[in-house]
Amino acid sequence: MKRLAALLLITTLIFTACSSGQETKVNEEEAYTPVEVETLKPMNLYIENLVTGKVYADKDVYVIPLIAGKVEKVNVKVGDKVEKDDVLFVMDKDDIQKQVNQAYAAYQAAKAGFDVTSAQLQSAKDNFDRIKKLYEEGVVPETQYEQAKLAASDETLEAARKNLDQAEVAYKNAASTLENAEVKAPISGVVSSVNIVEGQYATSANPPITIVDSNSVTIEFGIASSLVNKVKAGDKALVEISSANYRNEAVITSVSSSADIMTNLYTVSIVLENDGTIKPGMFAKVYLQTDKTDNALAVRAEAVKERDGKQFVFVADGDSALQKEVTTGLDTGAYVEIKSGLSQGEKVIVKGQDYISHGSKIKVVRGE
Repeated sequence: MKRLAALLLITTLIFTACSSGQETKVNEEEAYTPVEVETLKPMNLYIENLVTGKVYADKDVYVIPLIAGKVEKVNVKVGDKVEKDDVLFVMDKDDIQKQVNQAYAAYQAAKAGFDVTSAQLQSAKDNFDRIKKLYEEGVVPETQYEQAKLAASDETLEAARKNLDQAEVAYKNAASTLENAEVKAPISGVVSSVNIVEGQYATSANPPITIVDSNSVTIEFGIASSLVNKVKAGDKALVEISSANYRNEAVITSVSSSADIMTNLYTVSIVLENDGTIKPGMFAKVYLQTDKTDNALAVRAEAVKERDGKQFVFVADGDSALQKEVTTGLDTGAYVEIKSGLSQGEKVIVKGQDYISHGSKIKVVRGE
């Protein structure tokens, strides 16, 4: 029994020693921090600014008659495509003729008034010549002389001449309208609004028909003063119009030099070629790239840490982590420019850096 008890004790001690050795070995193997690295290399950095804009027709033409009148017939409706010189609506010629007659009567009255004024002026000039001689002889007083001189002035005749010219222009315009009772499209495009019906009185105060040129559209949006000097005509921008399933790169056409008095924003315009799917009134997202820096060494933003006013990153050196102080530049939100402290090709720790310190044992489990 004593021999059996001693054998059991020896066996237990041996098993315990073996287990302890294996546990120590496992702990030594697991005493590292898994990390992900990224090789430091040059890249083009920029800040992406998202703004929203609205689509407008590049050409928006109001079609109005030369003279107010009743509409006899309307040939188009909203959405119709028209070509230049297509007849949009026809004015009532009888109604226009009445206005032509009125304009002609006004012209005749102005002409008669001019003739009367001209005759009166000639009589006043003859009278002034007579009064002038008498005044020089001392027969009439100076006041009578001045009155005669004023009456002989050409100012009255010039006023009558202006009235006559205006009446003549109005008559010619009315006559021209009669000749062009058929109101035609000044450009090719799409009818965007029709504000008249047959029998209604058409005037220039409310344009009867509007035509938009659908071959191109303009996107307008506002930017703040902090961006206006970073954006210029000719720069490229990404335009996205979800309603038209449109997403393409475009070129900025113009940037306003003064801010809108109401919004205090500077207007930026982009002209797009249109296949008909982009409609005026749609909203667009515009992505502007500013603060561009080419061939800059940069790391992911989360890799940069700060302590005591200093910035640093961890790099992988074999199975050890080294802490390196860096000087940073442009921060895009996703990447941070490294101006000094690192060299191209170094393996920067981008994940797991929160759990290590200088000299920590690491194991690269992911990354370049």
